[in-house]
Amino acid sequence: MWAGRGARSDADYLVAGRQLGTFAVGMSLFATWFASESLIATSSEVARDGLAGARAEPFAYALGILAIALFFAYRLRSGGFITLADFLRDRFGPGTESLAAAVIALSATTWSAAQLFAFASIITSASGLDFTTALIGATLLVMGYTLFGGLAGDVVTDIVQGLIILIAIVILFALMAEAAGGVGAMWDALPPTVWTFTAPGETWVDRVELWLIPIIGTMVSQEALARTLGARSPEVARRGAFIGAAIYLVAGLIPVSFGLFGPQLGIPLAEGEAYLPSLAKALFPGWLMIIFTGALVSAILSSVDSALLAVSAVVTESGYKRPFPNASPLALLRAARGATVGAAALAAGVALQGESLRNLVLDAGAIAAVLAVPIIAGLAGVRASGRAAAAAILAQIAVLGVLDHALGVPGAFVWMLAAGTAVFALVAALSPRPVGDT
Repeated sequence: MWAGRGARSDADYLVAGRQLGTFAVGMSLFATWFASESLIATSSEVARDGLAGARAEPFAYALGILAIALFFAYRLRSGGFITLADFLRDRFGPGTESLAAAVIALSATTWSAAQLFAFASIITSASGLDFTTALIGATLLVMGYTLFGGLAGDVVTDIVQGLIILIAIVILFALMAEAAGGVGAMWDALPPTVWTFTAPGETWVDRVELWLIPIIGTMVSQEALARTLGARSPEVARRGAFIGAAIYLVAGLIPVSFGLFGPQLGIPLAEGEAYLPSLAKALFPGWLMIIFTGALVSAILSSVDSALLAVSAVVTESGYKRPFPNASPLALLRAARGATVGAAALAAGVALQGESLRNLVLDAGAIAAVLAVPIIAGLAGVRASGRAAAAAILAQIAVLGVLDHALGVPGAFVWMLAAGTAVFALVAALSPRPVGDT
């Protein structure tokens, strides 16, 4: 509430008045993307599959943040945009903007649902409350501080929560090394089977898809890009994104170590999403376990508010402004805060469906990635009609819906990207050139 107290407009609320410095951009990017699944899901998947379980996190997601630094941050901040939908309107027109806004809202809501699901699961396990009651409490808490803080409050809490996360996982790593007799002993105990980046039974399409979903989903994520759009200059946006990628990769290797070395300790550990909490419970004294649980909650809180603000941004900038183009800055601020409430309620409804944490996160990334073709084309300076961009988005939605959700075809994400690229090129070639082209 203190950080967001000066908000007087939608830009103040959604991009922190464009006053973020390099460290704030970098640390906030790390904390936003280093969420509950970065700790819980990654460590359990590495324990089960070796390094193959670390492909998505930290490696592919770190590459996605690096791509933001290399190709997106400077150019998007130079344009003064608030959302990716704004950028697509500038390049391809209002029809593409509307489609993009709907996609961003759906992706961000799914991401929010994943974090609320994890938060409610932790509350349930720690308190004995039923899941629904815990979810309602978690939603009200997150909605409350996001409503008052906006992106400025989000970034401030990201920095605090990011530091809490780093301290907690470093302490757990030190205790794990002590229990194993030192880092050297842990390393020597590793079986050679953990050093593979492939899982049994995978096809090449499965492997390509597993890397592409997090990389491309991160590149075109409103939640991540909001930090760079709120930077005080394009150069600050780019430098902050580089710092965020570096912190994310280094910090992400620690949960990987939990998955690699934990099973070699000779203590009983749970499987699946209970693996990391069981490891912490076995190694931590009671008071440190409380702090570690707080760190897990911090990882969640530093992500879910970003996703709620992403929904608020597109609803306000691409929705509310359409019928009310002359709305005052204060009216736009109220609309953005109202959208935050609606997004939180919708995310809680999705979380109630009970899908696994990792599946919800990958779903969010796959949904966001249907914007990849027009965004990359726009940044590359490709001049095409709005029809080409809209057709590419619709084609990718159709392919993803049919192949993945209806038929369960392996590699649906790869075929989605191929279809979007082909449709964009075909429609662009057949459509009249935009006005001003020669």
